[in-house]
Amino acid sequence: MLIASWQRWTQPIIDHGREMNLPARILAGEQLYTDVQFLYGPFTPYFNALLYRVFGIHLSTLHTSGAICAFLILLMIYWLARQLMGVWESALTAGVVIVICALKSTANYIQPYSYAALYGLVFALCSLVSTVRYLQLCRSRWMFLAGVCAGLALISKQELAAAALAAAVVALVFSSLAAHKLQWRDLLICTLPVVLISIGAYGWILRNVPWRTLVDLNYVFGANLPPQLSYYNRNLSGLNEWPRSFWYSLTGIGILGMWIGLCLLLGALSSYHRRSKWRAVAARALGIAILSLAWWKFVSEFFRVRPDTPLASAPFVLPVMVSLLFWQIWRGRREGDSIPLERRLLLVIAVFATVSIARVFFNVTGSGPYTPFFLPTLTIVYLFLLFHLSPAYFVPAGMIRDNARRAAMAVVAITIFIVGLNSARQFRGNNRYEISEQRGSFLVEPRIGEPLAAAIRYAREHTTLDDYVLVLPQGTAINFLAERRYPLRQEIVHPGFLEGRNEADAVQRIVSRRVPLILIDNILTPEIRDQAFGIDFNQNLLRWIQENYRLTARFGPISGREALLGDPEFFILAYELKQSKSENIKIGTNEPRINTDATERHGLNPR
Repeated sequence: MLIASWQRWTQPIIDHGREMNLPARILAGEQLYTDVQFLYGPFTPYFNALLYRVFGIHLSTLHTSGAICAFLILLMIYWLARQLMGVWESALTAGVVIVICALKSTANYIQPYSYAALYGLVFALCSLVSTVRYLQLCRSRWMFLAGVCAGLALISKQELAAAALAAAVVALVFSSLAAHKLQWRDLLICTLPVVLISIGAYGWILRNVPWRTLVDLNYVFGANLPPQLSYYNRNLSGLNEWPRSFWYSLTGIGILGMWIGLCLLLGALSSYHRRSKWRAVAARALGIAILSLAWWKFVSEFFRVRPDTPLASAPFVLPVMVSLLFWQIWRGRREGDSIPLERRLLLVIAVFATVSIARVFFNVTGSGPYTPFFLPTLTIVYLFLLFHLSPAYFVPAGMIRDNARRAAMAVVAITIFIVGLNSARQFRGNNRYEISEQRGSFLVEPRIGEPLAAAIRYAREHTTLDDYVLVLPQGTAINFLAERRYPLRQEIVHPGFLEGRNEADAVQRIVSRRVPLILIDNILTPEIRDQAFGIDFNQNLLRWIQENYRLTARFGPISGREALLGDPEFFILAYELKQSKSENIKIGTNEPRINTDATERHGLNPR
């Protein structure tokens, strides 16, 4: 997969530009949260800035860090699966994570949408591994390590830390039940590093950053979110499409049932030559598959939903599994039975997986930039369900059960091969245009790469190293690769980020930094409600740019007419400053007068 995807991990126009450029800005002396907006914890930007300082400001520095994190994640997923399953089953689990998380055409660990999510996942899984070792060995030092890793996850990305802490709490509950008293010492040992790391990190930040700036302008703790960002979060969780998203998740049960039925049927058919009850098992498996297919067909057609993975059923499967495991453990304790270690480990991993999907609860999918960060532990739970729980429930012990498990492994292995081959074909088929600069090189889709390369060349030719170049609304990969400074706090100008005083502040920054070149890329963001910059959001800022800058170049396709902002095609517009002295620029942003005819000729008229 690495060979097939080589140098094809970067999507430079979306979030990846921020991930490249932000650490370089910190290394140049800018202050996180004050000079540079950042929505997550402080660990990642400063760590990546340290990597730049040690290994050089180059894209390969980030890629190497991502590859090391990918290796660690796969190693921990294999180890966690190995605590519940055999060698080959665990290897298949890691294989699934490789093709749907680590190296997939829609997302990957080498160049993730956010290194904060990547590092947060590494720390959260380290915490989960430590929690599992605590359950196995009952030694407090493992709970201390779980707390340290959870604290590091908390200053990277908060929701991943929540999963780690939930798993640790469950382990402490088990320990307290076994000891017949609350394990205060272990609870304190786990909690103390989380508190100290969080207070230490944010206390260090708050020395120079006002609390209101951290909360109101960076949204680190989810407070005062712009309505567009709240819309995006609801869209991500599926709540914007409720109750359609509910049926989407429920339909996933049909896909899961078809997988279970198919594996059981193959196991029964492979046992036909034995003197066994293979016919009864085959009939049962066929019934499960047919009923699941009927359910999937009915709901998907009636409610117009198309889940792409059995994992879509997680909002129902995980809570049911967690509840049943809790009930079995509680009943066993009341009856004086010892609690099997495997059951406790499964419960801890299932709780981690449940909290991991909280942000996408009714929108669990097999594609998209967030997939790699909530699916790994979910994969462990589902493959354990497929390899062990379903054969144990539906098939009597003996040869047929073993064959059903082997059939499930064969089906998963074939799926891994097909998904991996499809991703490899997409990587190599789509990403063919090479962008090669001093700070890094990569292959990207020609429709993105050609305008991007032209814009980078233009920025190099029309500005100097000391100049600022403004790229709106996204795409500071241009600044990184062209080695040009960026004037705004917002590396990404999402809808709602520049409104009112923030928009006036942005104009003031453009003026004070004497920005000679502004690049506007036409990228649509319907998932954040407002689609096009200058059309659906920040119209005043676009009008101000039109008054004070002139359109000098356009990079991208022209099909029959000049492309308009808001069109589906990707293109980049270049604006250069009209006046020679920035002091003459108009600073007011309150509905400046526009020459409508001129804007129509330039392809900038709101439709």
